[in-house]
Amino acid sequence: MSVGRCVHCGAKVVADGECCSTGCDLARRLPRGDGDLPATWQLGVLLAWGFAIFNQLLFAGMEVLAAAGEDMEKAGKFGLASLIAGALALLASGFFFVISKPKRFVDWQVLSVIAAVSFVLWGRLGQILMDPFNVCFGAANVLIALWLSRGLWRPAASKKSQKA
Repeated sequence: MSVGRCVHCGAKVVADGECCSTGCDLARRLPRGDGDLPATWQLGVLLAWGFAIFNQLLFAGMEVLAAAGEDMEKAGKFGLASLIAGALALLASGFFFVISKPKRFVDWQVLSVIAAVSFVLWGRLGQILMDPFNVCFGAANVLIALWLSRGLWRPAASKKSQKA
């Protein structure tokens, strides 16, 4: 079995892949330029992904506030908007997960734990809030986005450590 190095962070890769994880695979797709910010389709998709998650959380919060003010018509509209934004964010997360090459068992475990935590949070918030689904769905999308984008926070490896 050949042992290589991750092209993004320099960690060991025990396979014929280029990256050690889905996070590093997604991070390596974004070009690093010395000049102006490079405008690429990957960066555009990441910005739309973050925008959808932000709006999902915003609409979920507005739904909770409208329900607290007993305006159920507005709460329903904000809830629907939160579900639509959350579905778009979840589709983007699925897209990123599908295009990344090294899907390790840890990735599947973390996604399962995120789903379990979201369901437990849903049950706990059900005692406090009237309709906690959108808040829990938003929390799950944030956790999934943080897990999939973890390669962006890892420092890029030098060329010397990649070849070692």
